Formats: sequence, structure tokens, C-alpha cells
Amino acid sequence: MNKAEQTKNKYLKSIFNSIQSELKEIVRQAELMPYSTQNNYGKYLSILTALKPQMGLDNAVQLLIMAGGNRLGILDASKILK
Repeated sequence: MNKAEQTKNKYLKSIFNSIQSELKEIVRQAELMPYSTQNNYGKYLSILTALKPQMGLDNAVQLLIMAGGNRLGILDASKILK
């Protein structure tokens, strides 16, 4: 891992530690709902749309995955927003 990647990982971990409980609750609420789309990408599309302006799409994706969100659903939703 190069220095830029290490710096980004530290940055994401710092953000995650600051908002961990909120992110985990968002993911928990999303996962409690019955899936209406494959891997719940529809719900994650909505969440990513809200988070993207605040922290950027790539950061939001990584943070939701770190919070335990459905990786495939999050990645599918992010493809739509790129």
C-alpha cells in the first residue's frame, strides 16, 4: 500500500470512528426492510445519494461497507451514481 492509500485509509477510519453509530444505524434500518431490489441496491442508492455531496461517492461507499452494509448492493448503487 502506498503512502496516498495509507493516508486515505487513516482518513476513512477517522471519519468512520466519528460517525460509526450513525452509519451502523442507517445500515441496520436499510437491512431491516424487505429487499425490493437485488442486494437492496435501491435503498443504498438513496443513502448514497444523500451522503455523496457531504463526503464524496467513493468515501460514502467505503464507509457503508465498513458499517456492515451489503457490499454488492452498495457497489451496484454506486455504479448508477458514477
